[in-house]
Amino acid sequence: MSRLSRRRLFLLSGLLLVAGRRGESQTAPSPSGQSLFLGYAPSTSAVQRAVEDRFRAAVAPASLSALHWPLTQRPHPSGSPGSEAVVSYLQRTLQSFGLDVEVHEYQAWLSHPRSIRVTLTAPTARELSVREPAIADDPTSSNSELRESFVAYSASGVAEGELVYVNYGLPADYEVLAQQGVSAKGRIAVARYGRSHRAVKVFAAQQAGARALILYSDPADDGFARGPAWPNGYWRGEEMPQRGNAKLSWFFHGDPLTPGVAAVAGAPRLAPDSAPTLPRIPVVALAWGEAQHLLSALGGPTAPAAWRGALPFTYHLGPGASARVAVSLDDGLRPIRNVVARVLGASMPDRMVMLGTHHDAWTFGGVDPGTGTAALLETARVLGQMASSGWRPARTIALAFWDAEEYGLVGSSEYAEQWRRQLQEQLIVYVNTDMYMRGRLDAGGVPSLRDFVVDVARSVPDDAGTVYDGWRTTQWERIPADQRPAAVTTFIPDLKALGSGADFVPFQDHLGVPTLSVEIIGANGYGFGTYHSSFDSRAYAERIADPGFNTGATMARILGTLALRMADADVLPFRYSHYAARLIAALHMVPAWAHDSAGRNVVALDLAPLQSRAQRVRTLADSLERAIDTQLRTAPIAATTAAKLNDRLARLEQQLADDDGAQDSRWYRHVFYGWNIYSLYDGQPFPGLAEPIRLRDQERATHELQRIARALARMESELQTAVAEMKR
Repeated sequence: MSRLSRRRLFLLSGLLLVAGRRGESQTAPSPSGQSLFLGYAPSTSAVQRAVEDRFRAAVAPASLSALHWPLTQRPHPSGSPGSEAVVSYLQRTLQSFGLDVEVHEYQAWLSHPRSIRVTLTAPTARELSVREPAIADDPTSSNSELRESFVAYSASGVAEGELVYVNYGLPADYEVLAQQGVSAKGRIAVARYGRSHRAVKVFAAQQAGARALILYSDPADDGFARGPAWPNGYWRGEEMPQRGNAKLSWFFHGDPLTPGVAAVAGAPRLAPDSAPTLPRIPVVALAWGEAQHLLSALGGPTAPAAWRGALPFTYHLGPGASARVAVSLDDGLRPIRNVVARVLGASMPDRMVMLGTHHDAWTFGGVDPGTGTAALLETARVLGQMASSGWRPARTIALAFWDAEEYGLVGSSEYAEQWRRQLQEQLIVYVNTDMYMRGRLDAGGVPSLRDFVVDVARSVPDDAGTVYDGWRTTQWERIPADQRPAAVTTFIPDLKALGSGADFVPFQDHLGVPTLSVEIIGANGYGFGTYHSSFDSRAYAERIADPGFNTGATMARILGTLALRMADADVLPFRYSHYAARLIAALHMVPAWAHDSAGRNVVALDLAPLQSRAQRVRTLADSLERAIDTQLRTAPIAATTAAKLNDRLARLEQQLADDDGAQDSRWYRHVFYGWNIYSLYDGQPFPGLAEPIRLRDQERATHELQRIARALARMESELQTAVAEMKR
């Protein structure tokens, strides 16, 4: 079974699990019949409702639009003058809101383009463009600071050779090529975007012996075959290349030269030529309008039907045509800057809820990340306004704006590495948002926070109902018709498993902190039409992503309500019974991974002890949650008891992190959550076990089962202690 198939099975089991528990209550009724917030007593629920109503009423689309505009007026890739100007704007603006503001600087290894050239050399000669043209419908597209399209961390150099078309450029695609008698060895591979991260395509090309890789976006995936293209609509046009980084981040995220330690002055650094995350071949990105000149010139076998895109010619595998790729990047250490603002807690200032987004962009960042940045700024504005009147949250609320996310989550990773011990002690939850646009709510995170997100979503108005109403309906519609519950009104949506692609990764996978990701996404998910092109602009945001900035106001209300609800909770609203249910469901999936196509076991797995342990975790968590809810129905829990209980609940997630992972990916410490690199940014349950099964490595699989057992034992022990403390 492929890793992609395992991902689909994981999603399906989670959806069926939720459907099977559709009658579950999310809130506890008070004696008067009024619904209580999860983790609150009747008296504190009433106070909290007033605070949150005040916050949501103060959020204004016009304010959000005004905050968005300065973020999108010049290109601001990390390490550029534009990025420095954005940092200055964020610092000034957050200080003007009355917040405490810190700027954290690191020296990170970044790529900027010197020269990118792609030339078709046979059967005819043609120089291809690596720049987008200016268009009248998009005023900033003529900005003089715009540079050519490039792929960060590509190797610099010149590669010449025959061209071969490799579909999405995944390992299985090279197997199909071999069956057709076509080899990429010594040639230049042409791959279309989609199905997986570009770094996987680079690595697969390297493994196949390709001299270089050319990436392009086929209109079958995100262009005219799907709908009208910008400037007339949502989708990608013929002159819109997709920039990005090609760092092999499954080894570790963050700065390529300082794994596991912050990239501060004097930090030990790897030599670039030995850093495992840096590609070894030149990589370029073209718009389909340019790539078509390469593809249409190919000869050789006709491409399989599933490989054919929407361009108006027959797709061939090659060769039959040749090209020259010349890449010169300016690689070096450059300053990156995170901006972190805080509203200090009144009674528990050393316990913190953190909201985060990033501020760097490949070009203007109209949507990615300008929308997310503006929504978080609007959240900060209203929190500052409330604080100026004398209000304070019980726990500290922090708002972080990370740098160099586009280079592979560098700013957030360096911050997490520098402050690891303090964050593991003080941080209760990290909530990430990257961007939003008109569309559906896309919420992911650890299972213990599912009920909390449901509780919050029910409190945030949206259209004629609540955010919860829309989320529930869209998630219900995404379940196959023959498997979904009969009625949407009895369905409870779940959080998707988080894999990679945004700044939640260092908090979830490296620190083991409870983590959420909240987005509102459009028809093509995170690959909206102008994604990573120079047309990801203010104009696109105004006309397509969020006319009137009303969706942004909803996003700010969600973020603020999440932060306020968690910051003021009597008892932190974690539900580890649901976490245990997800663990049990994932364990039931694992045996299928270990079977080959003939149904034979490729590794031996004894899962019975893990399944028994997970069942005990669920029983203990159920008992603890009943005890908490019963006591909260009458009054808040005593302060000393609550403090111990809350710290235990907040750190339970860390019990699932372990430093004894595989040597080549030890940065990823989480035992249950990880990244399925062959399925774009999707989450992978038990990642340390899935990989040795794929490799048929019995010794490593056995070792990973022991890690999982130790993690579950730690979780069980902590829950036992919490239950005993509640009974005193």
